[in-house]
Amino acid sequence: MSLRKKLLLLLAIFFTIAVGYYMNRRYYLEKRYSSIPEKRHKNDVLRIGIIGDSWASGYSLDSILSDEFLKRGIKTEIISFGEPEAKTKDIYDNLYAAPGNPYSSAEILHHNLDYCLILAGTSDAAGEMGAKFYAYYCSLIIGDLLKDHIEPVFVTMPDFGFKEVTDSLGVLKKVRNEVASIMIDNGSTGSLDDYRKQVNEVLKDTHLQDSTIVVPFSLVCDNYHTHKILYRNNSHLSTAGKQKMGRIIVQYIINRMQKRNSGPRPNIPESRNIASSTPLMATPRSGG
Repeated sequence: MSLRKKLLLLLAIFFTIAVGYYMNRRYYLEKRYSSIPEKRHKNDVLRIGIIGDSWASGYSLDSILSDEFLKRGIKTEIISFGEPEAKTKDIYDNLYAAPGNPYSSAEILHHNLDYCLILAGTSDAAGEMGAKFYAYYCSLIIGDLLKDHIEPVFVTMPDFGFKEVTDSLGVLKKVRNEVASIMIDNGSTGSLDDYRKQVNEVLKDTHLQDSTIVVPFSLVCDNYHTHKILYRNNSHLSTAGKQKMGRIIVQYIINRMQKRNSGPRPNIPESRNIASSTPLMATPRSGG
């Protein structure tokens, strides 16, 4: 074999290893963190946390939720942690990141919260992470909140300008997404409905939905193209959109509060039961 062919072969091997390492790091399903739940005590006001991607960042949604609750005579204390362009994997890791680290949301697990709102999915879909990836990390987030005796308020995959976002990607990212779709979704380019169906199946199979407030985003908007007034761009809600979503979320929480006051509290699955009944779950790892 000539020197040139040997060099080309070495480069091909190096490239294959590099691509394999990158794809594994990007799409690998991490193990669940292990943690010890803190003791709970009754709050004087309703305490709510918000975690997610850019939809959870800033203070506009905090104010909207606070005002909506106040209209109903309920005082709240709201804390929010959002990371722009965060995948569900990042959102989960942020729960256990040391305080002071960029985008750490560790305070969520140490603030004696009553509820925690989860806003995620647009970055998973835009990055072609796959429905199983999205559902896996959503289930970890929900399961760990329940373990800490915090009731999750899970907003399903939002409708947004999915095609517009993916069409605007650069050539390399488009190629990466196509390769990923072949590896994890048998060549399917995926749709937002695929993500919704997968997470619904996982929540149902693990019984996590029994202890979770699931807010269908379709109540906010069932078609991005016909309700663009609710959006400020193809990936984010406008003020009007946030206000509508806020009203719906508040009503769902109040409905749950009223139901709880009028009947027995629903059983919250223990983490060991969640892990054993979830086919996607990995083995525990230590957390912060």
